[in-house]
Amino acid sequence: MIPSYSSRLFEQAFDTFKAFDDLTIVTSSSEQEAFPTSIWQILQHLLVWQEHQLARLQGEVLAKSFDEKQSWNSERVPPSQEALQEAVTQFKQGLARLQTYADQIREPQQVLTQGLLLQDFALHLSFHLGEVVLIRRLQGSYPLPAHMREFLQT
Repeated sequence: MIPSYSSRLFEQAFDTFKAFDDLTIVTSSSEQEAFPTSIWQILQHLLVWQEHQLARLQGEVLAKSFDEKQSWNSERVPPSQEALQEAVTQFKQGLARLQTYADQIREPQQVLTQGLLLQDFALHLSFHLGEVVLIRRLQGSYPLPAHMREFLQT
């Protein structure tokens, strides 16, 4: 048994830097035609990916591998503000579950199996998080780097 180095390794790996906070129907979908996907679609995709990774972490044997194409919702706009907030809440709860898994890794074999799954999720999240931040910055609904410290502290 080893100490939980993984908790330090993944300490901020699932931080979304408030990119999904204070989203509205407008900021999650409107005026995003220049982008191949809307924030709403990215969030829906991340939820599907998150559930897939959580199932794998729980040791579930999945009938089929993850289908990237099938994980994208064609609807660019959330059906309601409530549905949007529910999706954000579900996503944040899933991130907390992923962090719990990271904190519980103790055995060397777990580092090789669960640690790699967590790393895969963190990399995937960072890619899409970058998309969301870029879209929101272009909308004026997310701060530029010079203002990030203050933004994250509020």
